Amino acid sequence: MRIDCIYVCGWRGDLRFTQCCVASIRQWYPHIRICLIKDELNGCYDTSVLEKAFSVKMFPSSPRRYGWGVGKLEPLFQGQRERFLVIDSDVVFVGPVLDHLEHFDEDFVVVDEHHEPEELEENYFQPREVERLFPGFSFPGYVFNTGQFVGTSGILKRADFSRLIAFDQPPRYLMPEVFKCGEQGLLNFVLQAQHQARALTLRRVLFMRWPPLLREGDVDLARLGSDSPYDFLLHWAGPKNVAFDAVPMAAVLRYFDRIYRRRTVWLRLLRLLRWMRGSGAGSS
Repeated sequence: MRIDCIYVCGWRGDLRFTQCCVASIRQWYPHIRICLIKDELNGCYDTSVLEKAFSVKMFPSSPRRYGWGVGKLEPLFQGQRERFLVIDSDVVFVGPVLDHLEHFDEDFVVVDEHHEPEELEENYFQPREVERLFPGFSFPGYVFNTGQFVGTSGILKRADFSRLIAFDQPPRYLMPEVFKCGEQGLLNFVLQAQHQARALTLRRVLFMRWPPLLREGDVDLARLGSDSPYDFLLHWAGPKNVAFDAVPMAAVLRYFDRIYRRRTVWLRLLRLLRWMRGSGAGSS
């Protein structure tokens, strides 16, 4: 089923990743609608060059002080029916991923991956505790990283999260001791519970790889053209406490960083000239 829009969720600390992310999408999908969901809880940041150079729109309620992960839920609550892909800003395409994902018709498509029990409880939730708090829920035996998922609006409502999130400004998680890592644990729970209630359809698909688990040769930069054989995303999840070029699979990021800089060079130069003129006028 066709995916109509890609929502890229970011914050100021991941801006350079956001630029690579959007450049990678446009490598294979020059016309698909891309919307930024900007979380400015930790400060404002400028994406005007990115928006203009790559035909990127701003999500209607963005920018806003969303807080950890809440912005990724916003596309779910739109009035119109829409099928979309939500991704964190530290994700890049390395091939025509949408062609792969559009083979599936389920309302939600999430990443199929294995998690050890200790990781599950640290980054998602404790299954027995959730089953105790929510009688009728039965843990299905899996969880999924929420940094990338295909969703459909018009199915879930804010009311479905009422015991879990207070949608204030900024929002507040009501059970952070139970559901871990921002929206991740609770979105797993809500989708699994709604799937068990037959309120939505859900499929698990392998379409994301973790860069630390790959070798540089696993993605050949020479093949990142229109006929790329790769049908997955790369996701650099977690805190970025190292230099941009020092992360695993950095060559892929540098590849898309160069594309971004080539495409925006004149816009960035024009903005610099305007700033210099304004600064000069202000000091005269």
